Amino acid sequence: MAERRYLVIGGGIAGVSAAEAIREQDPSGRIVLLSAERELPYARPLLSKAPLLSPEMKKLALHPQKWYTDRDIELRLGVAARHLDTQRRTVDCGGEALPYDRCVLALGANNFIPPFQGRDEVPLCGLRTLDDLRRLQRLALGKERAVVIGGGVIGLELAAELVRYGLEVSVLEAMPSLMPRLIGPDISRWLQEQLPRLHIHTGVSITRLYRSGEEMVVEADGGQWTCQVLAAACGVRANTALAAEAGIDCQRAIVVNERMETSAAGVYACGDCAQFQGFNAALWNQGLRQGAAAGNSAAGGQAVYTGCDTSLVLNLDGTALFAMGNLSPADGRTEWEDWPARTPFQVDPRRPAVPGRCVRVWQGDRLVGAALLGDLTGMQALKAELREQGGFVC
Repeated sequence: MAERRYLVIGGGIAGVSAAEAIREQDPSGRIVLLSAERELPYARPLLSKAPLLSPEMKKLALHPQKWYTDRDIELRLGVAARHLDTQRRTVDCGGEALPYDRCVLALGANNFIPPFQGRDEVPLCGLRTLDDLRRLQRLALGKERAVVIGGGVIGLELAAELVRYGLEVSVLEAMPSLMPRLIGPDISRWLQEQLPRLHIHTGVSITRLYRSGEEMVVEADGGQWTCQVLAAACGVRANTALAAEAGIDCQRAIVVNERMETSAAGVYACGDCAQFQGFNAALWNQGLRQGAAAGNSAAGGQAVYTGCDTSLVLNLDGTALFAMGNLSPADGRTEWEDWPARTPFQVDPRRPAVPGRCVRVWQGDRLVGAALLGDLTGMQALKAELREQGGFVC
């Protein structure tokens, strides 16, 4: 029997997890892993946490080259898939047609930049790749002021790194509070109070971006901000072009079932580019678990994907937050309590210690959301409670 040929497209955590699961299930098949980037596959979430002053690739990489060699995974860097032919079972990589028996799409996502007026007239940075990080590092060197559009986790982490890099940073958020859908208005207010070094403005509706000499201007209803560095962290959009052009069923992302199968025979999808039961969390844990399920299924295993840990964990500028579930249901009951901590949580030596607080939100007798503020030493215990009483995957 001829060895089975596997082609994994995408070098993020989903693609690497898929390749690893394939090898565990099929010790002899040929695995080719394509990555459009020229770097070894790395942990993308660490980009917004990496110090701008000295980002180290060895700390970002998922595995050294030897890891791929030891598992007989052929890693091709700087190779982008141009066309997928699901009938001939080939992928065109710009002149070379790679054949496959099973193909796993781990195409990831791109930064979403809202259609601001003037967005093409200013150097607007995103943060999705290592090249983005290097570009931001160059642009921020020696500058004084920055504006970050977007007050989610990535936006806040990026803003904090720019502050550490020596810039004064304003964060502009369109919603009335920080991450209201994820953490609710009360926790959002607490979080904003713990970030005094960031100038956070909520409810900002940006009308246009433009240059004024060496500076950029962000104009919004009721005000304007000038800066030398402008960055956006407004979410992501799944990369579906390759799949859609091949006739594979796509909605907001590539539609998959619990085995990570797409509508095309022999083609699987996972991670930020895939949606299961209409949902795409675009989270690290989703990529890890979906990648493992996709690789196992592609190699003939019986693994299925049943969901992932969608919790939010933020360690930022001395502020810690864990949140999971629905923290602002319309008819919920919220309970706040002090949480036993090993040591007082000190946000800043010049400010009073922040006690650990726990927030639980109930609908009837069901736990629908919970959060820890200030001290996260009890996070695993709270996760266990969420599993047992709320039925969460975590």
